[in-house]
Amino acid sequence: MKVSVAMATYNGARHLPEQLASIAGQTRPPAELVVGDDGSTDDTLAVIRAFAETAPFPVRILDKPTRMGFSDNFLSTAEACEHDCIAFCDQDDVWLPNKLEMCAGRLKDDNSLIALHALTVVDATLRPTGLHWDQGGQVDRICEPLELDPYHEGWGNSIVIRREVVHLVDRARRPPQPENQKLPLSHDTWVYMLAAALGRVSIVAAPLILYRQHGGNVAGVSEGPRLGRIASLTRVRKRRWREQAIINARMVPLFAEIASHPGSLAERARAAAACFEHRHAQMDARAGIFDRPTVAARYRAFRSFQRLAGPPTPGLGSQVKSLALGVSGLNLSGPGQG
Repeated sequence: MKVSVAMATYNGARHLPEQLASIAGQTRPPAELVVGDDGSTDDTLAVIRAFAETAPFPVRILDKPTRMGFSDNFLSTAEACEHDCIAFCDQDDVWLPNKLEMCAGRLKDDNSLIALHALTVVDATLRPTGLHWDQGGQVDRICEPLELDPYHEGWGNSIVIRREVVHLVDRARRPPQPENQKLPLSHDTWVYMLAAALGRVSIVAAPLILYRQHGGNVAGVSEGPRLGRIASLTRVRKRRWREQAIINARMVPLFAEIASHPGSLAERARAAAACFEHRHAQMDARAGIFDRPTVAARYRAFRSFQRLAGPPTPGLGSQVKSLALGVSGLNLSGPGQG
């Protein structure tokens, strides 16, 4: 299996040399580096061109006449990749030498569509500040199609994916983000949602990159990323559940379309369409608990949510939170959150 690296850049000259050096130092070098620059005004392109002169693999810089935004830039760059699998690459991280070898090996050995690995969070000077484990756990494992929740995080800089995934559905048709309906789903959420529904997911417990946080990141995690879990126990995000219900509903016809075409993914796509229809009903029912005016009515709505068996069965944590905070009428999430 040959690996393409899809790097999206924008005014990243400051940290690019370290990232490019780490790609060149891989124990399993990529077959190509494809760079989608989104209109940099600093020395980003000069840095990349200088690297290309001595790189031990081909480097292609895509011509993009207008700015696309980071998600479409990543996806269009991935679409231009030519080899078996694609590793998404941020401009400001540093890869450990065995990242591509481990992830491409797992894709092949596990017969999976996507591999995710843990991250070491570092500051601007690459000083470690913690591990980020929200990618499936602290042990290597294989997850079967539809086993993982579609909103289980698939951090883009940890994703290595089979090339076919980015060509399954036109990126212009992806649903909007839950938190901002004016923007489409981010590139990593989109490809993760498709891959985890239609194929196996390889979880690599080893942290394979230094995930740099320097204040200018488009997205990131705060120091001590696990602390957010504690705070989330006291919040009920009715609005988020309603928005996720809408996204699930919008994914159903996309999976049905994939199922209508001959190929190895057709049967899995039919199962995904049914599962996302069910997830839509679950999320809609869960959000509906908080719309009822009385404790009795909220409890009846909770029981309706609880009876929605089948994949995925509502977890104990989901049921406890909905019972304790929803049925009781407690709401610690602030205005507009339920």
